Amino acid sequence: MNKLTVFMLAAGVIAAPMAGAANLEDVRKTLASGSDYGIQEFRKIEFDDDHRGEKEIEGWMDDEWYVELDLDNDGQIRKEQRNRDRGERYGLPSSEISAYLEAAQSEGMSSFEEFKVNRRGHIEIEGRDDQGRELEVDFRTGSLDVVRIGRDD
Repeated sequence: MNKLTVFMLAAGVIAAPMAGAANLEDVRKTLASGSDYGIQEFRKIEFDDDHRGEKEIEGWMDDEWYVELDLDNDGQIRKEQRNRDRGERYGLPSSEISAYLEAAQSEGMSSFEEFKVNRRGHIEIEGRDDQGRELEVDFRTGSLDVVRIGRDD
């Protein structure tokens, strides 16, 4: 095996854990795309590891419409699905999500893979630390105090 092949294989192994992850600025741009579309409360944001650079956003536009968007790397809509009356409305505005992301970052998260909030107010942020290890930081709505930190070594 020549040196170039060894280098390319090593680069792929190092980059693989970062697939589907975004930095804080990328997450803010994704939130801005969702807000520009009309989402008022976000329930889930995911950086897809199946397709490079794609993002999935779910949330409420108003009291009637729940929307799911798939965005490409440039923030353009690839797929849109709207549903009326999807039950109880819950989620967070983009400004609150940013605060939780910053709090997760202060716990060592350097890249983000998924943000989600459930109807009971449990917030889960998944991502990676500077060494590429998986990290999950959990909160409750209304408080930036960390409820749980999970690390995969």
